[in-house]
Amino acid sequence: MLNVAIVDDEAAERQKLRKCLDEVARQNQVEFWVDEFSSADAFLVRYGQGYDLVFMDIEFPHGQSGMEAARALRRMDSAVVLIFVTNIAQMAVEGYEVDALDFIVKPVDPYAFRLKMTRALSRVARSASDRITVRQDGELHSLQVHLIRYVTVDGHYVVYHSREGDFSEYLTLSAAEKKLNSPLFCRCDRGCLVNLRYVSAIKKDVCVVDGQELVVARTQRAQFLKAYAEFLGGTRQEG
Repeated sequence: MLNVAIVDDEAAERQKLRKCLDEVARQNQVEFWVDEFSSADAFLVRYGQGYDLVFMDIEFPHGQSGMEAARALRRMDSAVVLIFVTNIAQMAVEGYEVDALDFIVKPVDPYAFRLKMTRALSRVARSASDRITVRQDGELHSLQVHLIRYVTVDGHYVVYHSREGDFSEYLTLSAAEKKLNSPLFCRCDRGCLVNLRYVSAIKKDVCVVDGQELVVARTQRAQFLKAYAEFLGGTRQEG
């Protein structure tokens, strides 16, 4: 079951998208739970990172525009798949700013919609694989791997320092490294694993990770510099 939000002030357009989704569901053996919103403001008020896919109109007669809402959405959730729906194709170019996957020009063409949904479903599947489950104090938490900035050791626990918060788990750092299963995580020290996408600078004995200075051990420095250079050069990426 995939959770979908359709954000459009025109009821007829929302209905067209629903019919297109019904056809995609039939052809791909998937189920969609669809919520409809008649304004960007109403959508943002109720948003809770529970959607896999969002269709966002760009122009609204009242309140925030679709682009303004998309910027706010990305501050809350960087992973949800976003597709713009618009009357003016040129306006969708701005979508790259908010990592929109695609855009659909009204009136919606069912064939073109199915082609775009093939790509969208593939992105949703990759997004789902970008999560790990962390057990903290008997509770399970689902964390997005790409939002984890670094991982440290605290006694017999590891602490995941994420943009979603800090979460600890009874685990070794080596086990956490295997669990993350990403070439973008590299050790800067025996007790610290860093997400290279958040590294903004490497100084003599520290690296700056999302504004936080972390020690780079002398024994790890050469390997860490090599990994970061590969990341910047595009040869160390997630599959």
